[in-house]
Amino acid sequence: MIRHIVEFTLKATDEAQRQEDVVGMRDRLTALLGVVPGVSSIEVGRDLGIVEGHWDVVLVTEHASNAELEAYQKHPAHQAVVAWISTVVSQRATVDYEL
Repeated sequence: MIRHIVEFTLKATDEAQRQEDVVGMRDRLTALLGVVPGVSSIEVGRDLGIVEGHWDVVLVTEHASNAELEAYQKHPAHQAVVAWISTVVSQRATVDYEL
C-alpha cells in the first residue's frame, strides 16, 4: 500500500477566499474517489491555523501499488483537478511512502 501526501500553501490572504479555495479543493479531490481507478481513499483537510509556518491544506490518498498511484496522477480527471488547484495554491510539497 502506498500513501501519497501533498501539502499546499494557498495564494489567497482573505479568509473568506481561503475557505472557499479549501472547499473547492476538497470537493474536487474527493470527487475523484470512484472515478479514478486504483484510489483506495482520499482525504483533504485544512490546518488548524494554530502554529505559524504550517502548510494550509493536506491531501492524503492511498493506493494498492505505485503503479496505481502513477495511473491516478496521469488520469485526465485528476489532471483537470490539478489544473484548477494550481490557480489557488502557491506552493506544494509531496511525500509518497509504502505502508
